[in-house]
Amino acid sequence: MSTKRSGAASRLGVFTPLIGAVALAASLLAASESSAAVIIEDSIDSSFVANGQWFENDVRPGGTASIADLSGTGGNLENNAPLPQGAARLTTGFDDNHKAEIGVADTYGTAGNVLNNSFQLGYSFYKANVPGGNTFAAPSIKLTFFNPLTVGDGFVSLVYEPYLNGNNPVATGDWTDVQIDLNSGLFWQTGGFGQVFDQSKLLTLGDWLTEFDADFLAAQMLLLSVGVGSFNQGQDGYFDNVSLAYDTIGAATFDKTYDFEVARTAIPEPGTLGLLGLGILGLGLVRRRSMKNG
Repeated sequence: MSTKRSGAASRLGVFTPLIGAVALAASLLAASESSAAVIIEDSIDSSFVANGQWFENDVRPGGTASIADLSGTGGNLENNAPLPQGAARLTTGFDDNHKAEIGVADTYGTAGNVLNNSFQLGYSFYKANVPGGNTFAAPSIKLTFFNPLTVGDGFVSLVYEPYLNGNNPVATGDWTDVQIDLNSGLFWQTGGFGQVFDQSKLLTLGDWLTEFDADFLAAQMLLLSVGVGSFNQGQDGYFDNVSLAYDTIGAATFDKTYDFEVARTAIPEPGTLGLLGLGILGLGLVRRRSMKNG
């Protein structure tokens, strides 16, 4: 994730397409039905399209985001992958401005509803060894919140980075599983809700609830994202099995896991082909009867 902070307006710019959706999400949250589900993502949109679909929320020149087929890659990348047979892949070149980050919007709710004792966040990542690459960087996970009624800066992202959570430098060549709850996992923040940007200030999500001003509790969660930020040169990272679950006040439980898989052309099963053939035959008989009766 980026190690430099711009102004609130510029930070908000990349999320502009989401603001209208967030307003709608807030009105629909109480009636939403979010049950436990494993969701297969077979594409990454270039920009925000709809809730529930991952998109390139901040992929800059020199960075790439894709879904990779791990079949045949061998080694730990394929054999120890948390979910077969694909994974999201993020890369950056050798320039500090390169960045690759993808995210997913949904009807998450407010910080006061989302961040409670039932909160569970997880993902698995793999860092490839790139000669000359930043040894501390790895796919990191981020939560973004916005409150349009805040006087001042009502926009903030909370960022979990593996190297700031004991994986320092980040291990390469195998998958790492990360599990976070309200009181485990340390996050830095990009500034907002009475706080200034301070990457050295690391707190749990529960601690940030009390560290921010009262407006944070009413801030809508805009986005869950995973990325490799600027100033992290020479990265080749994979991630999969992104999970988010929590109980909300006055709404259904949110419980979703994302499995990134390369899109594959569906091949009809033999039984399906047989039924299709019978259907075509039936259409042919109807056509002949119509010609005789015509």
